[in-house]
Amino acid sequence: MIQVYSLCIIYLLLGSGFLLSDSYGVQFPLLLSLRYYFRNSKRFRRFLVLSGILLAVALCFFPVDPGPVFLGDLIPMVNVLGLTLWYVSQAFKVVNSTSGEDENSVLEATGQYFERNKRVFGYLTVCVACLHFLVPVSVLL
Repeated sequence: MIQVYSLCIIYLLLGSGFLLSDSYGVQFPLLLSLRYYFRNSKRFRRFLVLSGILLAVALCFFPVDPGPVFLGDLIPMVNVLGLTLWYVSQAFKVVNSTSGEDENSVLEATGQYFERNKRVFGYLTVCVACLHFLVPVSVLL
């Protein structure tokens, strides 16, 4: 399904924009505006998490045509799931910062791992999105 392909690329580029907003936010103020909207809008956070889960499931069962029927787009699917986990950890971080609670959980540990390697994960996401866009038939390699 070509719609899943297009949505995947948009989701990956949006996620890389969030991840690289600390590094490039001064040069591209849109990235800072998106991050601010993410922190202040509960609906937007829910939308990103829910769409990431649905998109990962769709990538699992409906890959780009020349690939295998099941798990044909494995690398973009794993990257989408990683972005979804990062969104969930950031959403919990926003909720905990407003409520004043400080919990240590597996999700928070995952969020800390992504925070330490946020720039690398952002560049990796950009590379996956570009390769997925430029060479969609590379699932056969």
